[in-house]
Amino acid sequence: MNSLEKNKIEELILNGDRVFIKKSKYFGWKVVYPYNIDGKINWKHLIAGRSWLNLLIVALIVGIILGCIYEYSVALKSLNECSDLLPKISWGY
Repeated sequence: MNSLEKNKIEELILNGDRVFIKKSKYFGWKVVYPYNIDGKINWKHLIAGRSWLNLLIVALIVGIILGCIYEYSVALKSLNECSDLLPKISWGY
C-alpha cells in the first residue's frame, strides 16, 4: 500500500447521509470531516469544527475565562488606587 492509498478518503452513504472515512495507521477506520466537499468549501466544518454547538460552548468558556481575567485586573487596579489614598501607618520604629 503506497502513501496515496493510505491517505485516501472513502465516501459511504448511510441512511441518506454522506460519511467520509479514512484508514487509520493504528486503529482501523475513522470518520473524517473534510473541508472541501465536491469542490465547495464546507464552512460549517471549517469554522465550527463539525457542530455549531461545539463552537458556542468553546466561545462561552473562552468568554468566561477572559471575563475572569478582566475582573481580576480591575480589582487589582482599584486596590492599588485605594492603598495609595490610605494614610501611612507609623509603627513608632
